[in-house]
Amino acid sequence: MVNFVDAYMRDVNKYDEEPIDDRRILIKSVSSVLPRIIEYELTEKQRLCVKMFYVQGKNQVEIARQLKLSQPTVSRHIHSAKTILNRFIGYCFLSVEKANEQWLSLE
Repeated sequence: MVNFVDAYMRDVNKYDEEPIDDRRILIKSVSSVLPRIIEYELTEKQRLCVKMFYVQGKNQVEIARQLKLSQPTVSRHIHSAKTILNRFIGYCFLSVEKANEQWLSLE
């Protein structure tokens, strides 16, 4: 399975510049559900750590200081959140790929 979080979360918008192809459509489709997965499937600490790490670009030590946690705890929150996100995104990839296959078979 693709590690969606590490490979794409930091720079999803770069796919706007690429020509439209199956991969870009897949990435943009799946990335559209990512905020909902973050909101509904992660704990509050996981959500905070992931947003601070990926969106705000903070390192684990900075996050730990701000949240008054240890750095290993922040690392565990990020790791467990990535595991959850990648599992759900994997299901999304399968669903979009299956829909694309069925769509193409109708042509």
